[in-house]
Amino acid sequence: MPTFSVPEPCPQPWSAMTPTAAGRFCGSCQHEVVDFSAMTKGEVRAWLARPDAGRVCGFFRAGQFAPPPAAPRWRRWLLTGLALLSLKPLLTSCQTAKPDPNTATASIEQTDELASAPQGQVTIRGRVLDDSTGRAVAGAEIFLADTPYGAVTDEQGNFLFTMRQQWEAVRNGAVSLRVSGSPFVFEAQTLSVPVSPAPAPLLVRLKSRPGRGQIMGRLMAHEPPRKPPL
Repeated sequence: MPTFSVPEPCPQPWSAMTPTAAGRFCGSCQHEVVDFSAMTKGEVRAWLARPDAGRVCGFFRAGQFAPPPAAPRWRRWLLTGLALLSLKPLLTSCQTAKPDPNTATASIEQTDELASAPQGQVTIRGRVLDDSTGRAVAGAEIFLADTPYGAVTDEQGNFLFTMRQQWEAVRNGAVSLRVSGSPFVFEAQTLSVPVSPAPAPLLVRLKSRPGRGQIMGRLMAHEPPRKPPL
């Protein structure tokens, strides 16, 4: 599902603009800026689907389009424990049952990917942190060069993807990574990462955007990164 961003934020102060029915009028660019700050992602999408929407300049708040937070780890462990307790009688009565081959295969594949990439492939992994607080940045997008491929960080800021070592996006033994968190909070940045059979984990610190917490500018929609083809 597409997500929203503001590639080129506007530096004009919101408070200095003239109020209008839909937002405020910017005297610098002579354009109305729609106030989207109180809308949900679905409401913004519906607004942009209007025939008269055109190219929209909007005002937004931090975290407005962020994914819902994942359940705390202790809660997931508690739910898993309760589920196992409820299954105990069934497991006891089925001790001779054969394991599901599909489940076993999936577990092995996941372990192998985390351990090392197959020959001819390379696994890029790392963590994205907020430079000002040191906290993990969940939902940050990592794109491979100018491709639509990459990964999204989990609630701990971790990301991982595997790609072909000999790939068009990899030039001179290095790959360019475009890293961006919420455009309302962080400055996007580009990293050049050496590509080897076993690259070291990355630590990316996203710097705060001036006026952190709110942003204004032309609204763009884009698809989140997809798993690279192998």
